[in-house]
Formats: sequence, structure tokens, C-alpha cells
Amino acid sequence: MTRAHAIFIVFLTVANIVGALWLLWWTRRSHGDTNAAGTTTGHVWDGDLTELNNPLPRWWLWLFIITVAFGGCYLALYPGLGSYAGTLGWSSRAEHAADAAANAQRIEKTLSRFAQREVPELMTDPAALGIGRNLFLNNCAACHGSDGGGTPGFPNLTDQDWLWGGSPETVVATISNGRAGVMPP
Repeated sequence: MTRAHAIFIVFLTVANIVGALWLLWWTRRSHGDTNAAGTTTGHVWDGDLTELNNPLPRWWLWLFIITVAFGGCYLALYPGLGSYAGTLGWSSRAEHAADAAANAQRIEKTLSRFAQREVPELMTDPAALGIGRNLFLNNCAACHGSDGGGTPGFPNLTDQDWLWGGSPETVVATISNGRAGVMPP
């Protein structure tokens, strides 16, 4: 973020906070010539419906004040004023990196028990088949169809016509490395 961009964001944020505080101050009382009950704004509809000039209810005014105070505390703790990092030092990049590391560790833990086993052995393991099904649906079904029957322009995986070979080692290499052109690893 450039310095000018950061200053612009700080200016807009502070201007909005000041504007909200001014609005609270301005609406804290009635604005007629007198503060007597029943003062109107002069607006009349249908000849008998008049708009009164009453102040905001106290609970509503306090709710606005609490909201502005919360916003100020939030801006002090978290990033929100240009390039100011906030007193907690939180960042979305650090949060994402921590979540990605935890997810990678969880995936590694789940898949580690299958890593040293051979394909014919995995083909009879219901847990491995369930994980393989989920991986296929998340990564492959968009092109090869949810049943593996292929979609227009993409191969059918349920027949015996193998473009790169159908041995377990070749299939693992195709899935791990992808194939030239369209298929990602």
C-alpha cells in the first residue's frame, strides 16, 4: 500500500468517525424553536398527519455511542487505519498461513497411514477408497464426470481405453504429475 493510499484511508475513516460523533451530538436534542413537547417540523401529510420534532430515544442514542466506541477500540486493536498494524499485530496473511499449516498437518496425518502401501492393497481398503472417492470428486469430477465416465473433450476413466497406460504405477504417475496439456497434477 502506498503512503498516499494509507493517508487517504486514514482520512476517510477518521472523517466517518467524526461525522458519526457530530450526528450523535446534533440529534441528542430537539431542533425546534422550543424544546416543548409537540413541536412540529412543519411537514403535514393528508391535512392531518404531522411530523413531530422529537429527540432520539435514549436507548437508541446510547446504542450509537456504544457502536462508535466499539469501532474506535477495533481500529486501535486491529489493522484498519491505512498501514497501521494495530496493537495486536494481527494480519490476514498470518492467519491464513497458520490455517494452511494446520490443514496441511491434518491432511498429512490422515494420509500418512496409506503412503507406504501398494495400490492393489489400497483397492481393498474401504477407508482408502472413501478418501480416494472424495479426492476424485473434489479434484477430478469437473472434467471426468462424477462417475468417471468423462465429459465432452475429457477421457472416460471407466473403460479399458487408457491414453497413457492403465498399470497402477502409470495411474499414480498420471495423478501425481498430471499430463501434458490439460490435466493438472
